[in-house]
Amino acid sequence: DSGDHPSLEVLYVQAASAVEQGGLGQCSFCGRKFLCTRLEKHMSICGKSQSSKRKVFDSSRARARGTELEQYQRWKSSERPQNKPPRKNNWRQKHEVFIQTLRQARQVQQVLSKGGKVSDLPPLPPIENPDYVACPYCRRRFAPQAAERHIPKCKTIKNRPPPPPQRRR
Repeated sequence: DSGDHPSLEVLYVQAASAVEQGGLGQCSFCGRKFLCTRLEKHMSICGKSQSSKRKVFDSSRARARGTELEQYQRWKSSERPQNKPPRKNNWRQKHEVFIQTLRQARQVQQVLSKGGKVSDLPPLPPIENPDYVACPYCRRRFAPQAAERHIPKCKTIKNRPPPPPQRRR
């Protein structure tokens, strides 16, 4: 037996008698009930743990610590620019294009159900994606990352094919 800790049998007997007599005290931090003899020790520990907040444990970072992966992750995070401009929200324009596409599909279904041919319908207008970036040299449109790769190459091309025809509005 250690000097300042009572044995389990003694604690069990004390707990049984305390429950009968109502000798349990409640912790003011967590609300649990303890023997009055143990309550003071519990409250000193519980007070410390309640006042300090633990950091969220990141297991992937802990696994990578001390390996080449840790150096790679630091290098990747410093390479990537942190302040990207927020993408503009053009949901309304996308919604309008979606509604227009549904109406055109409904027209095609009506023509087919009446026995008509799809070739009788006027050609569908091309759908422009507003997120795409136009190349200033060939006027083709690309997704933002593809445009970053394309534009420098297109700038140096000498024998460039003619640009795509412009749509009439």
